[in-house]
Amino acid sequence: MKDKYYKFLKGLQLRHFAPEEIIAQSERVRGKVTNTFPPEELWPNIVPTLWVADQLRRHLGYPLIITSAYRSEKYNKKVGGAIHSQHKNNTALDLIPRVTPKEAFTSLKKLRDAGAFKGGLGIYTSFVHIDTRGRNATWTG
Repeated sequence: MKDKYYKFLKGLQLRHFAPEEIIAQSERVRGKVTNTFPPEELWPNIVPTLWVADQLRRHLGYPLIITSAYRSEKYNKKVGGAIHSQHKNNTALDLIPRVTPKEAFTSLKKLRDAGAFKGGLGIYTSFVHIDTRGRNATWTG
C-alpha cells in the first residue's frame, strides 16, 4: 500500500511537497492508536487540497509543515477530531507555517476568495486547516 500511495503522490508532481511528507501522516501514533493510509478510493480527494497547499507554499515563499492529512476513524477520534472531519474524507490538511498562522490564513482566504477552491479554512494557535469540501466554511479554533 505504501509504495502504491507513494507512486500516486509522486505522480502529482507537486512543486513544494514531497510524497514522504504526506505519507508520514499515515504512520502517526497517538496513544496506542496508529493512523492508516487512506483507502485507495479516497486518494483522488486530496489532490485539490494539495494543489492549494502547493500554491500557498509558493506564495508565502516559506516551507509549510504538514501535521495532519488523512485520518482513520479511530485515529480521528483519538486526536479529538470533529465527528464529520474532512480529514476522514482525505480532503484536509493541517499546516504549520513559518510565518504566523494568521498570515497563512489570510493568504488562503485570498486564494479562496479568488475562486481557487471551495472549502474550509480554520485558524488555530499554531497551524491552519484547509480542506476542499466543495463549499466554503470558516472558523477559529
